[in-house]
Formats: sequence, structure tokens, C-alpha cells
Amino acid sequence: MSDCDALVIGGGVSGLTAAAYLARAGLRVIVAEVRNKLGGACESIPFGESFHAPLTQTLYALDPRMVKELKLNLKFAVRDMALAGLRADGKHIVFSRDGAARSIAVHSQADAKAWKRFRRELFSLARDMRALWWEEGTLSVSHERLEPFRRLSAAAFLDSWFESDALKATLAFDATETGLSLFEPGSALPLLWRASQEMCGLQGAVAAFAGGPQSLVQALLEATKVDIRTGASVSRILIAGGAVAGAELVSGETITAPIVISSAARRRTLNELLPTGAIGFARADSMDRALAQTGTAKVVLALSALPMFGGVPTTGRFVLAERLESYAAAHSAARAGRLPDELILEATTPTAADSSLAPIGQHLLIASVRPVPLAMNDETKARLAVKVIAAFTRHVPGMHVVASEVLTPEEISSRYGAQDSKMNIAQTLASWDERLRTPISGLMLCGENVVCGRAGRIAAAMAIRDKT
Repeated sequence: MSDCDALVIGGGVSGLTAAAYLARAGLRVIVAEVRNKLGGACESIPFGESFHAPLTQTLYALDPRMVKELKLNLKFAVRDMALAGLRADGKHIVFSRDGAARSIAVHSQADAKAWKRFRRELFSLARDMRALWWEEGTLSVSHERLEPFRRLSAAAFLDSWFESDALKATLAFDATETGLSLFEPGSALPLLWRASQEMCGLQGAVAAFAGGPQSLVQALLEATKVDIRTGASVSRILIAGGAVAGAELVSGETITAPIVISSAARRRTLNELLPTGAIGFARADSMDRALAQTGTAKVVLALSALPMFGGVPTTGRFVLAERLESYAAAHSAARAGRLPDELILEATTPTAADSSLAPIGQHLLIASVRPVPLAMNDETKARLAVKVIAAFTRHVPGMHVVASEVLTPEEISSRYGAQDSKMNIAQTLASWDERLRTPISGLMLCGENVVCGRAGRIAAAMAIRDKT
């Protein structure tokens, strides 16, 4: 039996952030991480001949307050990545902070004129939403300004602004991480959430760490002086008198603690780790129904040379999607358990900015493919790799692949504990108090599907306040 003031379940970015803030308040903290590695999906996996592939290719939501208060020493390979839509006709569309309108005009003069007003209005509303999404604030945005994002689909929202397939299909990818179809009501909301984020002091920027995201984990470990247990799987959370009392590990060890903060998925924490019926059967059933029916696969390619796409920055991110209807077809196929005929994906070449990730002269291309079926057999995985290679070879004839690796949504979930779930609009617009507290006194949630740290910081602050 071990005794501490606070137990944190999970040693990913959110869990380590929570642990660091609890320790700063003078609490004795234990972190229980099921794997033998820390950082969750921030790890860079050994791959091929001396390649190190970062599975988290980009960062767009890292909490700036957490970085400042914990004095994290971070170095960036790219601070503001350009976004490019690769087109079958070679007329690629490139969104950079300064020169997007010129690229858009190739496809539509009307869209080029609308672009600045679109960005200005989206970013203005997104900054107002920070009162809710960045701190323990309340929603202060007027109903009229927010209503389109509550009820409109991402497809309808983009259609209301633009006419070009190239522009709309490229921008739409950022709305697909929620498990919603782009044609479902409320799927425009992730576009607003993304626009509210900030990297390197730039609103809406996307960045990449030098050395991969594992450098963020290392910086957090240097700032987190707590007892960290790896290979420590929690089998159940203990409750006494309606309040949390600690947790029991699979090994049989019991860790007693009046505060437990879980960075495991909401569904796993409340449905699987708590005693049956602890949160009510109706609530447990509703979380089961909220599971996503599609997911994201990672396809990692080791290349003999850097792929060059005409007029597109090699340090940017590349989206392959011809039109909004392509997303609808892909979503239908994935829900039916089939690979889409036309893949929708975002890819980066991290070695273009950070040569330490590959042998000299060789490069990595890493693609996030979604939507795809949650489960795939070996044959389907092989076909997915072939389809991704073929999609890029059309743009870079002669591209030579040295090695390839595919991680399915099921494999990613099993390895890192990140369960695919559909976005809940009401919860996305709820206060942090509603999102992080549980019906069990002393038990907080801080799980996230993005590398952020904000939920860990806020959950720790709430728990500390409750106990003082």
C-alpha cells in the first residue's frame, strides 16, 4: 500500500501537467502510467533503418500559460506551418499567414476577396471564446454570433463563404478530428475551436518541435518532481463515503489518495474504472452511444529523398481532398467498414525541418488518414499503405519508399488509451467545471485527444481549491 495526497492516472502530457501543478502546491503526488514509456502518443517510434517517426506530427493547442508557468524549455523546428491543398490538376492551393489570397485567386477571385473577412471574423469570435476554452470562465459570446457554429455543418459553413472546391476541401480537414461527418449539424464548431488556439504567440498557428514531441515530454519531466510509476495499470478507482479514496493497481497494490485526476478517456474512467452504477446507468449508457464509428489511421513512409510538391513549402502540412463530397463518401465507406475509394488525409515531412529524425539524405512522410474504419485486418492495412503511396506518387513521380508502417485507430487506442468519440456540442460549450468534475468528490478528469496540457492545469487547480 502507498499513500499520497494526489494520484494522477496516466503519464501523457495532460497527466504530467496536472502532476506538476499539484506538486507546485506542495502535495505528494504519484503518477501511475500503464505503459513503460511516458508521453502517450507524443512518442517517436523507431522505424525502418534509424528513422524516428513522431506520431503526433503537429501541435496547435499547447497551453501558453502552462508553458510559461512551468518554465518549459522548448525548441521548435517549425513555428507556423503553411497549409497546402494538393490538387490533381497541379494547381495546389497554399495558405500561409501572408500570401494566401494570391494562391486562392488561381481558383476563385471571389474567394480571394472573401478570405480576409473570413479570417478576421472567425479569429475575432475565436478570441472571444477563449474566456470559456482557455480558463475557468463562462460563455460571454452573443447567441447570434455563435448560432452558426451550433447548428451548421462544416460543409454548410464553408459553402456560405466560398465557392472553390480546392479551398473548402482543404480547410475542412481540421473539422474531421471529432468523429462527426462534415455534413452533420455542429461540425463547424471544431473550426472555431482550432482558430481560438495559439502556438508560438500566433493565433491559429500549427507548429512542430525540434526532435519531435518527445522533447515536450522531456521538458515536462524536468518540471515534474513527483513519484512516477511506469508499468502501473489501474484496475479500479476506490470510493469511500461517496468520495474518491485512491486506486487499486493490477499488481494488487493499493494507492490511497483523497484526490485522483484521471487523464484516461472519460468513458474508461467513469464506465470501466469506477464501481458499477457509481455514476448512474443512464449516464453510462449515453457515453457508450457517443463512441465514434470512424477513426484516424497513421501511415508512416520512409523515403530515399525529400518529396517536392511544386510551389508548396516542404515544412508545411499537405491535405489531399478534392471536394467536400469526397469527405461524405469517405465517411459512409468508413462507417460501413470499408476503406474509402478516395482517401482523405493530412501529411507532413517532419525531416524537412528536423534532419535528426532520419539517416542523412533520407526523409519521413507521415500521413493522418481519416475517416477510416476503426478496425482493419492485415490485408486492409497493406491496401491502405498502397493507396497512400499511390496518392503521393501521382504528385511526385518516382518517389521511392524505403519502408512503410500503418497504425489503425484500434491499434492507436490500444497503445495510447485514446478512445475515438464523437464530439458532444453541449459539452464542448460547457464550462470547465462541467467538463472536468465527476459525480464522485475528489475525482477529476483531464483526458484530451490533443496535445494541450490545459485540462491538466485546470483540473489540478480545481482539486487544490476543493481541498483547501
